[in-house]
Amino acid sequence: MLQVTQGTEHQLQLSGLDRHQSLSEKVSYIHETIRQSFPSVDRLTVAKYDQITDTLRTYVGSLKGGNPLTLYEAKLSDVPSLQRLAQTRETRIVSDLDVFSNSSSIHSKRIIGRGFRSSYTIPLFSDGQFIGVLFFNSYQSSAFDDTNLTYLDMVAHLLTMLMADDINQIATLRGAMKTATQFTHHRDPETGMHLERMARYSRLIAIKLGASHSIDDEFADMILRHAPLHDVGKISIPDNILLKPGKLTDEEFNVMKTHTTQGRVIIDSMLRNFHFKCDQDIEMIRNIVTYHHESFDGNGYPEGLKGKNIPLEARIVAVADVFDALASERSYKKAWSNADAFAEIERMSHFKLDPDCVTALLASQNEILSIQTEFADSKEAENKPI
Repeated sequence: MLQVTQGTEHQLQLSGLDRHQSLSEKVSYIHETIRQSFPSVDRLTVAKYDQITDTLRTYVGSLKGGNPLTLYEAKLSDVPSLQRLAQTRETRIVSDLDVFSNSSSIHSKRIIGRGFRSSYTIPLFSDGQFIGVLFFNSYQSSAFDDTNLTYLDMVAHLLTMLMADDINQIATLRGAMKTATQFTHHRDPETGMHLERMARYSRLIAIKLGASHSIDDEFADMILRHAPLHDVGKISIPDNILLKPGKLTDEEFNVMKTHTTQGRVIIDSMLRNFHFKCDQDIEMIRNIVTYHHESFDGNGYPEGLKGKNIPLEARIVAVADVFDALASERSYKKAWSNADAFAEIERMSHFKLDPDCVTALLASQNEILSIQTEFADSKEAENKPI
């Protein structure tokens, strides 16, 4: 009878992970469960690794009162201690964080300044690939020892599976989109690294908007992942319209505009067929695909939404997409200089684009240049005017 009772309690503890929640909600739930047995574990947070850019960025976390480190990233190569953990797969216990009191790094200063006194750090791997770092922190010194390490290691395995599932679902969705475009012989004039650049511009804008728009790490990461899906509806547009070098007729433009609503139909079909689960991701994907051509003055399409009635993620993606279209070479035009592109989106902020999102992009010019360098199309790398 006792065994049945314990099993029931254990089942109830894990039942919260069966819901269609975001990863951050699941992390908070896991943290609450940990603290029932180990109340000294005051903070749990995950940094996600971007292999393409060798960057660790804050991702999801749990701490009552808010995390001291959000919307932050750093090159893994600039953090030797974490780079070593990624290479050796070792874990690290720091019993007294005062050893880092003279560190110049932002993350160390913020953690110590918040009053944390010890930490346990675990590198996370999925299918042999390094995907991130899990941090446990405590306000107590020497909080991590044999009494809780085994339990926390099991939590690390669970979080690895949740992260891998999250990553794999997105990869499957992106793969399905690419396959669909190949089977329909879709040839989009926006080739090369356009999707990579505009996705990273979108994340930049989200980070700059930050607290003023209640944006957290998960939102910023989601928009990076989902922004490239914005034009999936172009699969449905005939090539004679999509690839037309000259100006579209009114009739042709009306057909072109249907890529937003057709995109939503395609996305809904993919979400249904691939059993995509997270409601928060689903809402963002649908909003980006459907509303990225809405205009701030209400003269956009497909629904003529105005101002803040346009979902924030769609307003962000619109600015990122327009800027990259201006600053990139196309079959029908030369690339604009960044200065000219910035001036044009500033002009468009008076009627078409969200002024806050434009201001955020204009405040990120150094980061934009870095993205353009790292994700340059071959011709643009040689000929792009600055």
